[in-house]
Parts: sequence; structure tokens; C-alpha cells
Amino acid sequence: MALPRLTGALRSFSNVTKHEDYSEELADLTTKRSKLHGQLLKSDLTWKKIIKFVDDNLDKREHQTVNGDLKTILQAAKQIVGAENGQEAIESGAVFLFKTFHRKECVGHNETKAIKQMFGPFPSSSATAACNATCRIASHFTEEQLTALIQMAEEQSDENRVVFGKNIVFSFDMHDLDHSEELPVNGEADAQNTISLDYNKFLNNQLNHLQNYCGEKSDLKSLEKVDDSFLWSEVGKYLNESQGGTPGGPTTEDLCCTLYEMLASTKSGDELQNELFELLGPEGFELIEKLLQNRSVILERSLACPNDNRFQALQEQCKKFIGENAKPSYGCQVTIQSEQERLLMKQYRREEKRNARKEKQTGEDAEVSGEGLMCFDPKELRMQRELSLLNARSMPVLGRQREMEFEKIHYPHVYDSRAEAMKTSAFIGGAKVFLPEAVQRENNKMYEEVKIPHSEPMPIGIEEKIVYIKDLDEIGQLAFKGMKRLNRIQSIVFETAYNTNENMLICAPTGAGKTNIAMLTILHEIRQHVQQGVIKKDEFKIVYVAPMKALAAEMTNYFSKRLEPLGITVKELTGDMQLSKGEILRTQMLVTTPEKWDVVTRKSVGDVALSQMVKLLILDEVHLLHEDRGPVLESIVARTLRQVESTQSMIRILGLSATLPNYLDVATFLHVNPYIGLFYFDGRFRPVPLGQTFVGIKTANKVQQLNHMDEVCYENVLKQIMAGHQ
Repeated sequence: MALPRLTGALRSFSNVTKHEDYSEELADLTTKRSKLHGQLLKSDLTWKKIIKFVDDNLDKREHQTVNGDLKTILQAAKQIVGAENGQEAIESGAVFLFKTFHRKECVGHNETKAIKQMFGPFPSSSATAACNATCRIASHFTEEQLTALIQMAEEQSDENRVVFGKNIVFSFDMHDLDHSEELPVNGEADAQNTISLDYNKFLNNQLNHLQNYCGEKSDLKSLEKVDDSFLWSEVGKYLNESQGGTPGGPTTEDLCCTLYEMLASTKSGDELQNELFELLGPEGFELIEKLLQNRSVILERSLACPNDNRFQALQEQCKKFIGENAKPSYGCQVTIQSEQERLLMKQYRREEKRNARKEKQTGEDAEVSGEGLMCFDPKELRMQRELSLLNARSMPVLGRQREMEFEKIHYPHVYDSRAEAMKTSAFIGGAKVFLPEAVQRENNKMYEEVKIPHSEPMPIGIEEKIVYIKDLDEIGQLAFKGMKRLNRIQSIVFETAYNTNENMLICAPTGAGKTNIAMLTILHEIRQHVQQGVIKKDEFKIVYVAPMKALAAEMTNYFSKRLEPLGITVKELTGDMQLSKGEILRTQMLVTTPEKWDVVTRKSVGDVALSQMVKLLILDEVHLLHEDRGPVLESIVARTLRQVESTQSMIRILGLSATLPNYLDVATFLHVNPYIGLFYFDGRFRPVPLGQTFVGIKTANKVQQLNHMDEVCYENVLKQIMAGHQ
């Protein structure tokens, strides 16, 4: 059989053949790139080739017309490619346009798609101009001439193209190795130096060579000769080699017991190999190999020979370890221990180290071990350990109660179905969330529509009572004249808003009646300044902060009509509506914007008396704290709280907002007691329930997306109007 061939890849870096000189110019990347670029220009169709083709095949009279068309194509390519990309890119773009339009009379769908894939979005006028110019140029030539121009460039590119790996020569000679055939070593067919595929034969050969070389036939035994003390002697050799007589390590008896327990387990050889390596370390490679090869023989011989005293002691100790009172093992060297057992083992190791230290210092083995046994008894420790394990068996594994049971925080006036769902075990466990059963789906080529019905209203609680206007006092009946009763949200808030001075945060959907809640707090403030049936109008000021001037004017008209029977004056204070000091003093309620009230309260002189007379501050649309105007609202609240702390006066703050995700943070910011003044109502409290409809447009084209969105929106709005809805 011929020897395997040394490949060129190996030969180039060896001294088999001469080294090539890699410092030549051929290895220079710059030179290679320039040559490759030149070859590409020669093989492919270029702008210069088109000009040369026109000059060679046309008369001089037609040159001027055709040159103008060529300039038009070049100008169109400049607009499509971009002037910033350089002349070479523009000429390549002009060649692409010429190839695309040389047989077309107009810009079709395929041509538009090809140009868009090559250059991205482009002006359609440039493509039209290039197409017309190319058609005019092509009209001067025959079909055969244009075909020859395109095919000539393609043939040249095909001829000059070199396939990668063309010059690599492969050897297809295969050699089938018979499983019984022996491989020659170094070309020799000597029977003594052959390699067989039989592992046992090879291993016995190696052992015979070692016996002949070392001359120690008594020490090396055959694989099949395993006597009763094999495990004991091998472990003793391992300890002598690894520890070298160092005290404090494991004894032969303990290690034999551990190894015997591992060999007697039901684990596979691979699992046992990993555990033995972690136990014995890299020094125990030979021992691991012998144990795994003779695993079954060791167990059989050990069980069949009960006369050996050392083995009997080993079996008794192993029975203690693997008995029913032993602690369970999981994996390799991973044990479960109680806290008491861990402390006992720590004390045992400490005593062992102390005895070893005394033995090393004095050298009197008998006395030291005697003293050690007197002060510390391992048998007593083992009895304590077994007793603790027996006690642990009767106790449940997961039966320990927490030291402190934290009660779930429940706020009485928070109706948040989403937060309640997030606290359930299914949500915490990662269960999938599905849409409701009554969901309607519509799927067509243009879009996919999912209609989610409105949520069911919150069931009425036992403690909820509707508040009727006739049950209010005289001031309340005058302010709510024309109304019979408060709605559900207003009835829930009534007690806190109308009869206490607590700061409040109301989070409710749009149209839920938050303005009338503000009216309840205004009436409570007015009732506090009534003496003998007369309202002391010069003792208080109420400020209503609206987010916009238009809303401020609307709120001024609303509160003016409601409070007119009580003789309360309501004025608008914005950038458009300036008030004199006299008008401000004669006004009990100011409707202003955040910026205006911020300017008023910033002044250190002049308006201090006005800010000190404020007893109620109503902040509408508190969720604007997250918007650009949030810092203004924040400064107003901070300045008001600072005034309360410095003057020890009572200024009530009422925050009105749409549904907030972090209502607890906003309540803390407004100094609202979450158990009394925090009210959160989700979508179940809407007076008119709202459903949700999601429409997904399927097309990926941006222009088609806009068209389909307009069409779907028009159809849905038309359906609502035809059904009589807004």
C-alpha cells in the first residue's frame, strides 16, 4: 500500500520543498485590488465602452444628438445615485439604466422594481428621462448591434472569470481498511511491532513491555488477577503518592468505604468517572482507571470473601454510611445538613486539627490521642448526629413557617382589576394570558381586525349607597339645583370630599364626573366659613388650576352658574385675563393655569397675602406631571406644601386625573393618605362602556400601508355613523 500523500498545504510550511518568496509585489493587497478592478472594467460593460460603441457605429452628423441623450442619461443617473457618491458610481448607474431601458419604450413595473432594489427610492422623472433618452439612442442601432454590445461584455466577463480552487489537484485514491488487517508502523511488517484493533491485546502488550523494561514482574498484575485486598492496596498506594505521609488527610479505611459505596451504586461508568475525578483529583487517574475496569470483579470478590478482618470492618462502616439513617446525597459531594449537624461537624474538624497540631509538636502519639479522646469523643458526636437525622426525618422539608407574615396591603378605595390580576398565582407563575371569549376576529387580504368587547361593570358593593341631593344640607342643595342624585363614583367619594379635610387624589376615566367631585370639596370649604347663616367671603380663597386657557374659561362659566345662588364670585386669572388687586380681593374662587399661578406664588412681595388666604387647591389633569409642563405643576405643589409646613396653616389639595399606572407615587407626592384620600376607578366605572378594536394592516409597502389605513378608517367611521353613533 502506498504511503499517504503529503498535501501542498503542509508542504508549503515545511522544508520538503523550497519556500516561496511572499515579499513579492503579487502579495501586495493594493496591487491586487487595482488589478482586480482593472480586470472588472475590462470584462464588464462600462460607460466608456458605450461611448466608444456609439462613436464607432454612427456618423458624425448623428453624434451631437446622441451625445445629448447620453448626457441626459448621465444626469438622470446623477439624480438617482446621488452626486456625493462620485463620478465612477454615477457612470455605473448610467450603465445600469442603459441596460434596463435599451429595449423598453416606457418605465414599467419591473423596471421600477429593479431600479428601486438597486438604488432605493428615486425620482420618477429621472427614470422617465433616462428611458426616453435610451429609446432615442437605441433607435439609431439595429437589434443585432445592441445584442452584440451586451453579449460581448458578458462573454468577456465569462472568459476572464477564474473559478476559485480551479488549480487545486485532489487525490481520489481511497484505502478501505479491513477490521482484521493490521497497520504497519514506519513501513515495517514486523509481527512484534504491529498495532491491532483489539484493545485487550494492545494493553497486555504494553504491560509486557513495561514488565520487561522495569523488571518488576511482581508489582504489575494482569487485568484479570484481582484478589480480595486489591481495593485496600490500591487506595493505600494512592494515599502514599498523593499525601506523602502528611497528617490530617483521609485514612485508607474511610476512602475505601467511600469508593466501595460509589462502586456499588447504580450509576453508569461515565457518571462514576466524573465523580471519582472530583473526589480523587488528577493524581488519581491510574486508580480511577483500575477501579472502573475491575468494578464488577471488586464487588464480587468483596462479597464472596467474608474472612478478611479489614474487609469486615470496611463493610460494617459502609453499612453505617449507607444505612437508612444516613443523610441523602445528591450529585457528587453535595450533602443536605441541618444547622445543628453543620455545627457539630465544624466542631469535629476543629478538634481534629487541634489534635494533629499537638501530635506534630510533641511527637507523643499515645498521650496526645488519649488527651484528644478525653476532651472530644467521636462516638458521642456520631450518636448526636444520628439523633438529629432521626428528628429531621419526622419533620416536613418545607414545613418551616416564615418568621414574619406580611399581610397583603389593601387600599379600600382602589378598584384596579389589573393590579389584582397581577397578584394571582397564575400570573406570577407565568401562565399565558388570553383574550376574552367574546372577541370577534375578521381576517382578509388587506387587514386583520380584532374587536374586544367592553368590560362588565363593577358589581355594586354592600357598603355603596347612592347619595340623593335632597339629603344634603341647604348649601349642597343650592349648588346642585336641578340634579336628583350623585352618580356611583361621586357617591363613593362623597363622605371624604364633603365631610373631611383630607387631601385627595381622584383617578377616574373621562366623563366619570370628576368636576362634581371638585364641587363637593368647594362646598365643604364654604361650609367651614359659615357663621350664623352668613358666608365669610373674605376669609378664604379657592384656586382651580386648569391645564389650558380654553378649559379655564369653560370651568369659570360652570362654577359661576353653580355657585351664583351662594353669592360666590368666580373669576378667570390667566395671561389673557388680568385682574386688579381689588378684583382679586372681591373674588372667592380663581380659575387659573399652572404657569400663571406659578408666577403669582413666586413673587415674594405683593401677592403673599393672596397665597396665604388659599384654603383649597384643585389640580385638574394631574397626569400632566409626566408631560413637558410637569415641572410647573411640581413646583406649585412643592411651594404649597412648604407653605403648609412653615405657616402651620391648612391648605387642602385635590388632584383630579385620568387613570394613572403609578397612582401610589402621585398620592405620596401630594401627601395623600392612601387609606382615606386615594380613589382609583378603572374602566369598569365608565358611564358609557368602551370596547376596543385593533386593526393590523398586512402590506409591507409604506405607500400601500397609508392607502389601506385610510380606506379601513373610512369604512369603520362610515359604519359607526350609519349605526347612529358619534
